[in-house]
Amino acid sequence: MRNPFPVWKDTSGNFGLIFALLSVPVMLAGGLAVDYVGLSVEKSELQNAADAAALAVAREGKISELQAREIARQIVAANFGFSAAKVSATLTDGVATVHAVVDRPMVFGGFMGKKSMPVAVNSEATYAYTKYEIALVLDTTGSMAGGKLTSMKDAVIGLVDGMADLKLGKEQIKFSLIPYAGFVNVGPEFGPVVSGNGVFVKPGAGWLDQDAKAPIPQSDLPSEFSRFAMYKHLNVKWPGCVETRIPKDGALHDVDDTVPNANEPNSLFTPFFAVDEPDTAWKYPNSYLPDGGTPIKGKNATETDKETQLSRYGKAGTYVKPKNAVEAILQTLKWKKPKIDDSPSSFYSNKRDPKGPGFGCEVEPIVPLTSKVDDITKTVKKLEANGSTNMLEGVMWGWRVLSDREPFTDGAPKSDKSVEKIMIFLTDGQNSFGNLNNDLGSSYTSMGYLVDGRLDGMTAASSGQTNSALDKKTLTACTNAKKDGVTIYTIRLEEPDAATGTLLQKCATSKSHYFDAPSRNQLAPIFDAIKKGVVKLRLTS
Repeated sequence: MRNPFPVWKDTSGNFGLIFALLSVPVMLAGGLAVDYVGLSVEKSELQNAADAAALAVAREGKISELQAREIARQIVAANFGFSAAKVSATLTDGVATVHAVVDRPMVFGGFMGKKSMPVAVNSEATYAYTKYEIALVLDTTGSMAGGKLTSMKDAVIGLVDGMADLKLGKEQIKFSLIPYAGFVNVGPEFGPVVSGNGVFVKPGAGWLDQDAKAPIPQSDLPSEFSRFAMYKHLNVKWPGCVETRIPKDGALHDVDDTVPNANEPNSLFTPFFAVDEPDTAWKYPNSYLPDGGTPIKGKNATETDKETQLSRYGKAGTYVKPKNAVEAILQTLKWKKPKIDDSPSSFYSNKRDPKGPGFGCEVEPIVPLTSKVDDITKTVKKLEANGSTNMLEGVMWGWRVLSDREPFTDGAPKSDKSVEKIMIFLTDGQNSFGNLNNDLGSSYTSMGYLVDGRLDGMTAASSGQTNSALDKKTLTACTNAKKDGVTIYTIRLEEPDAATGTLLQKCATSKSHYFDAPSRNQLAPIFDAIKKGVVKLRLTS
């Protein structure tokens, strides 16, 4: 018979013994897990550091292995705290490779004879497949003379060469150059070619107002009298500058990139023609024909007055309004050939250019978008300082060369999202209309004379008023260009005017796209910073 009162046995000590036996490997396993997590975090952070370093090295474009390693080391150490990391880097054919190793102390690994564990990462970066269309809009006004112009040339060539060093495909990067002063020169090759007997060998570009159909107020020439006819008559080649278009019926041709259309004359571009001014040398800079008793009448001139004023240019017989440029040229063939006084004008202390119908167009022609870097650098080297500041025309032609619309159609269509359209705009001065104390109110500008009323209808105004009006139009032009997909960088060079600084900040795509350079010595690093900001990179490993 079994004992109804068995003796119970206490077995809890078995679990304690087993736990004691297992506690050491359990703790080691937990410690190793902590070490593993730490190693994983360390590797992730080191990988981020190496990625940043690879992108930084790739952005430089062309540097030695020593320079690449130093840049990578600084990025890894300064930004991520891995000052003890061993870093190597190379940059070959546009591909940056960075290798980084750091020893991480082990918390529990020492129990197994492993006090530290190396953490190693690799990163590779190169250029993203992006196309770049870059318009260099450069101030070449008289105030740029000397060191400023030299510094600008060096900085621009440095940017162009630096982008070329990226070894991108020809289809990936194009530059255009837009020198500007009072006017922008689109290129004399777009004008008509006329034989000696008045026959058109080649018509001008369709976007030029060859037949003078645009109702451009002018203080001297009659309406619908082709400027090309007058150039032909005076035996002077049209230098290539054009004037600011006039808005009409809500179409803001002056501040918008509207497409030139022969059915809308206001949308066409009027060729620049500097009329013969009165003989009073201390009031007018460009008298190149004797007045002969018929001085320019300015704002009071009627159409009859303007027809009479043509006698200074040699008009003979009765004037008949021509229907087109051909008729105008044939009419001038019957006129007397006047003798032009093309001696240097002495009106401005810093301007000694020959007088004549081309006076004021002393600016290098535009270089349209091209992948030929040498075309850009050669023209940059030829730039000279002359004239006043017309930012509006600089911005507008910078935009026009980037678009795929006429006059220049080399830009990629807006629908091509692989293209970055970039305008780099530099100036060293304020907008200026060139106000003068004479009957015309100003020198000859891209909007004619002040008395012509082409600047917001003003026929008499102070320089502050005209400059402010130009600033307003310039800002509108910038705003419209940005809406069209153009990224704008602006640079103010050695210009303390606060209003100009504000204008350029607003013109720029963002505050970081605006650069103020109180010294010309800052231009090179500014252009280098722009280059680095422009280039798009990608990690490949």
